[in-house]
This record gives sequence, C-alpha cells and structure tokens, in this order.
Amino acid sequence: MISILIPTYNSDCLLLIEMLYKQVISSSVRFEIILADDASSEEYRQINKKVNDLPYCKYLQCEENLGPARIRNYLAEQAQYPYLLFLDSDVLPVEDDFITKYIESAKSNRVVCGGFIYKKDNIPSDAVLRFKYGMQVEEQSAAERNNKPYQCFISMNFLIPKDVFMKVRFNESFHLGYEDTLFGMHLEQNGILIEHIDNPVYHCVTETSQQFLLKIKRAVANLIGHEEEMLDYVKLLRWHRMIKQLYMQSLTASLFNGLEPYIKNNLVSANPSLNLFAFYKLGYICYLHKNKK
Repeated sequence: MISILIPTYNSDCLLLIEMLYKQVISSSVRFEIILADDASSEEYRQINKKVNDLPYCKYLQCEENLGPARIRNYLAEQAQYPYLLFLDSDVLPVEDDFITKYIESAKSNRVVCGGFIYKKDNIPSDAVLRFKYGMQVEEQSAAERNNKPYQCFISMNFLIPKDVFMKVRFNESFHLGYEDTLFGMHLEQNGILIEHIDNPVYHCVTETSQQFLLKIKRAVANLIGHEEEMLDYVKLLRWHRMIKQLYMQSLTASLFNGLEPYIKNNLVSANPSLNLFAFYKLGYICYLHKNKK
C-alpha cells in the first residue's frame, strides 16, 4: 500500500501523474496519488485540478506558499498508506517498472532513494549551468551514492515508511535550500537506514541559469547559523571553514563583491565554468558572514 506524494509550484503535472497512474494500476497494489499545489498561478491550478478525474487521485490547493519542507510534511499528514513515495513535480520515470521496483524494495525502518538522471540532448541555451551541474555533480549511480548514503540524500525521488517520516519530518525553518540535506542528517541521527538503488527519474529542468543562481543564493543563505551542525554534510561549509582558518574570509568576500557581475556573465553563458560556480557559492557565504549584523 503506497501513497505517491507530489508537491508542485507552477508546473504542469498531468503527464507525470498519467505515467505513474498507468504503472501503479498494473502493479495491483492499493494506492493513492496526492498532488499538493503550493499556491501556483491560476493557469496551473486549472491544469492540475484535472488530477481529480482519476480514481484514487487527489488534488490539494494551498492558498499560501508553504515551501518545500512544509508542503512535504503536509502531504505526509494527508497520506493514508504506510509507505510514502515522494517525487518532485519536474520529473518523469525512466523505466516502465519504476513503481514495481519501489514496491519490491519497501521495508520498514528503511528509506530507499532511486536517484535521477538528465537527458543530454536539446539542452536550452539559457539553462546550461543547471544541466551541467546536474550531470557532472549531482547525477550519480546507486553504487556511488551508497558510499555516502546520508550525504547523498536528495528529496527528488525517495520512498519512506510513513511512521519513519513522521518521526523525522522536514525542518520547516528551511524554506528553500538544503532542507533535504538536513533531512538526511536527521535520518542518520535517528538510526534510519538509507538504501540507494538504480531506479531513476529524469529531472526535467525548466529553470534558466539566472533562476538557478537566485535559488542557489537563497539556499546558501539558509546555511547561516547551521555551519557546525551541518559541517560533515555540506562540502561548501568545509571549504568556508578552511577559508576562515586561513583568515581569508574578508578577502574572499571582497573578491566576490567586486567580481560577481563578471562571474555571473560566465555562469549564464553557453559555456559556464563549474569552478567559477564553486567560487560563486563560497564567495557568497563569505560575503554573508562579513556583512552579518
């Protein structure tokens, strides 16, 4: 028995839900699909309301934007079945046995992460940074992810027993950014096993490089005040600690402040540098600390 839970914001989810529905119907397992709309525009509300036309599927409308942590907690509270499959709204299953693999992998007191991949063709020219970072840094096989199972937890595609989720939950003080990293850390602290398997979804990127950089800035800002707590889980924080130990935080912050427009020009180009992107994040966290009141 499985509850498939999808938070969404300004995305057309009908194709995803149709694909999932077809698979789960043929699996003969009891199920529900719940789509929670996080205060999207009216255009997307009208599209996604059609989910209610499918048996065992439900559309929930939030009138205020909750953010990814709160809306996932809300979805879990609404679910009626003992296993929760969380999927982001900008994904599509890669294989036809996607649901079956999860059902076969489900066990109590264990989280199962399927991973994600990117389609390498037809990358939009204004979204190269997001694709490049995703393909070269985030996209990993199950074997790679199982080397550091908790640090590699990403909430895009995972199965979790409901009683385990309700024990851990997402930290709602993290509105956007690193909330999944913190969730993985809390799983480890609570002795919950994570198994990574090769059961990927396609991550169908819709954001431009400009939008991705804005999201990264919000995510980095979320780390302020949690540096020691999350040090072992976030490489950026370990780099930042080294910069501080070398008494280079002020210099790095000043370099970032002066060079940001030039770095940004590269990052939104058709050939962005991931090294510059790494410095962009490091420089920004130094800048935030230098200007912290």
